[in-house]
Amino acid sequence: MNKSLKHRTEFARFRLKVILLIPMCSCVAALADTSDLVPTEIIPLPDVMTPPADSVTPYVGYGVSYDDNLLRLQNSAAAQAMGAGSNLSDVTRRAQFGLAVDKSISQQHLTANLNVTNVEYDRFDQLNNLDKNVSANWNWHAGDHVEGNAGITYSQGLTPFIDFHLLEANIRTQESAYVNGAWLFHPSWRVRAGLQHSKLWYDLASQQTGNNSQNQTELGLDYLAASGSTIGLQLRHTRADFPNPEQDGDVAVFNGYNQDEIKAKIDWLVTAKTRLHFLGGWVSRKQDAFAVRDFSGFNSRVSADWLPTDSLAFTVAAWREIGAVDDLSTVYSLNHGLSVASSWQYSEKVRVVGQFKYQKRDFSQSSASGTIGSVDMNDVLRNTALTVVYNPTPKWEWQLSGSRSTQVLASSSGGYVSNGVMLNTRYAF
Repeated sequence: MNKSLKHRTEFARFRLKVILLIPMCSCVAALADTSDLVPTEIIPLPDVMTPPADSVTPYVGYGVSYDDNLLRLQNSAAAQAMGAGSNLSDVTRRAQFGLAVDKSISQQHLTANLNVTNVEYDRFDQLNNLDKNVSANWNWHAGDHVEGNAGITYSQGLTPFIDFHLLEANIRTQESAYVNGAWLFHPSWRVRAGLQHSKLWYDLASQQTGNNSQNQTELGLDYLAASGSTIGLQLRHTRADFPNPEQDGDVAVFNGYNQDEIKAKIDWLVTAKTRLHFLGGWVSRKQDAFAVRDFSGFNSRVSADWLPTDSLAFTVAAWREIGAVDDLSTVYSLNHGLSVASSWQYSEKVRVVGQFKYQKRDFSQSSASGTIGSVDMNDVLRNTALTVVYNPTPKWEWQLSGSRSTQVLASSSGGYVSNGVMLNTRYAF
């Protein structure tokens, strides 16, 4: 095995560890090839099922968690005002059944994951729901120089309470379909392209102004160095449509937009144990209404992966980019953030993962028209978690996590403090 291929293989294995450290939700994992270099952070560490090669693996899981501020409210007075009583805490129980598939047929590689989770709350039982996730990906190959991915994802579950604080089962459904491909037309050059359609909608009538669909196209060109590093340029266009206008008094606000990006994409193998990632460039968003809410500016995300030993791994990331409430809302914010994670393989059966994320959200530009949003939404979010993973057998896993989440509002009273503990177990047949 030559040096370049060896480096790429080592870091392919490490990238899987990083996804487990600060991962995207499992239903979106198949999009890794077309998404940004640094995965979205989820804290605490979720239970991600990775099946053995060439297998069909059923699995079951059960989890119990306690949160001392489930609805992310400021205090007990805020809970009483909404009819939730003075106790902010609750215990949640989750029973899961899933099926994971990994199959290879010649050069083609098929993966899929289906799981259904029954979620029940001790006190706030009106939040009880059935959480559903489906993902399927075909890693296709046409000869030795052309390959890509095609797939679908579907997820349905309770909307996070960070920006939604009502005692109602606000069920959010997301689905997407995508196809992408890359052509290695020279040993050192690769061209790639991708299409993705996504859709999001809410069950609650009060939240359906957030229903939307997006169509995204992407083109890219990469230079593949013999050292294992990659440098490239990518263009991306996104069209977002919101079918239900948002009412602000007598004004109907149409929240659709067009967004264009041109970014440099760098994956630099510094040493056999250190890799740097960078994705950054110019982003321009044009709103269908209220041009004062348009955005034009530099977005960037940089991260580093470091493996000082076989049992210890670190990831650090920093970013300046526009984001959104619930990921796909048009009420965007300019986010500045930092995340740090570390994984320690204490023994063959025990792994310890520590995570920290800081993010400052500025909604000033998206609320500049004075119609939708407010600078009072500007905030700072901090999330910290420590997770111990224990595998008594190769098919059986336990996870114990402790976490703390805080929100501080910049211009008004409010925010929250939340502490939680979670115990999960999963068995793969």
